[in-house]
Amino acid sequence: MTDLIVRDGYLKTRDAVVDIAVDDGAIREIAPGIDHEAETELSARGNLVSPGLVDAHVHLDMALSACGGRRPRDNDAAFDMDRALERTAAYFADGSPAAIRSNVQNAVETAVANGVVHVRTHAYVDGHVGADVVEWLVDARERVDHLLDLQVVAFPQQGIRRDEGSEAAMRAALAAGADAAGGLDPATVNGDRRATIATWFDVATDHDVDLDVHVHERGASGLETLERLAARTVANGYEGRVTASHAYALADASRHETDDTGDRLSTVMEAFRAAEMDVITCYQSTPVGMPIRELREAGLDISHGTDQVHDIWGAHGNLDALEAMLVESLRLDGYASNEGLRTLWDLITARGASVLGIEGYEPVVGTPADLVVHSAASPEWAILTNETPAYVIKDGTVVAEDGALVR
Repeated sequence: MTDLIVRDGYLKTRDAVVDIAVDDGAIREIAPGIDHEAETELSARGNLVSPGLVDAHVHLDMALSACGGRRPRDNDAAFDMDRALERTAAYFADGSPAAIRSNVQNAVETAVANGVVHVRTHAYVDGHVGADVVEWLVDARERVDHLLDLQVVAFPQQGIRRDEGSEAAMRAALAAGADAAGGLDPATVNGDRRATIATWFDVATDHDVDLDVHVHERGASGLETLERLAARTVANGYEGRVTASHAYALADASRHETDDTGDRLSTVMEAFRAAEMDVITCYQSTPVGMPIRELREAGLDISHGTDQVHDIWGAHGNLDALEAMLVESLRLDGYASNEGLRTLWDLITARGASVLGIEGYEPVVGTPADLVVHSAASPEWAILTNETPAYVIKDGTVVAEDGALVR
């Protein structure tokens, strides 16, 4: 007798339909027709069983901040960075901690119901609110750890050099339990590329944490930021510990829209390879030319994130990794084929797990039983049909069924 058996599930890694036995939160046996019983038995009906899905970049602290009215709040005009930064500062300065905590909880439950059980969230810090928001997210992490694994990045969204007090707030946030240090656009928002990158590494190395920084900067300027980030990574001995989120300039290089139309993309990817850097792209803003295949072929890991969740930066975002990959398959040229869909699938599974440093991710005997029983036959159909998972299992316990949490 074991705790749980998932019967007749298709495992992509085995290309076979098998039973999966779970005991004490871990996978104990994978085989066709397991002949013993379990306290709970689920039938996958021959459909796909995958590891828990990954969302590597989201802002849970702002989640659902556009909600509450008949129409999305602060969504009446085209996006403007300066206005967005002002709104964000006001939101956290004046917002109710209880309301933000409630929104985080609701967003987490939505993610889990969609099969997402590994999340990296960026949490706001600045010179006014200090590390308060990070402390709320650290507290939330403890309250939802039975549902998903949550990494918290201390994120100085007003700019670590532009906003007086952000660096001190970052350090306080890391002392309070944040897992990684973040950053934002060193040349455009902070106004000093070299000094900003140096400050990021000063903070990260002092606290011995990884770096995951937003780089929205475009064209040749963005590529220079990415190259300097990679060079500083090697200089600091931080190989394998730095992630560039968004990295729009990679798409510009891929489409030869930089000032120099030579082989700049290969040069940047070589710098990334030397630094063992990762990339995260977010489906709401992925540029059409984002070189996902090229990055993979260069031996680099690239993952996916939702980014905004119905918030005051953007009204889209459902914390649904399958929906995200469906959008990407339509947005990106050449990703609607089976091979392209499998590439996108890796962004929300194995590659995403690698970016987040998740060990024991693939379902083999002895690994944590974090599983999704899908309502589709394969990764390709799971993306194309975007059906709600039949079951979501965290640490061997069924936590969601047919799109609703199991209370």
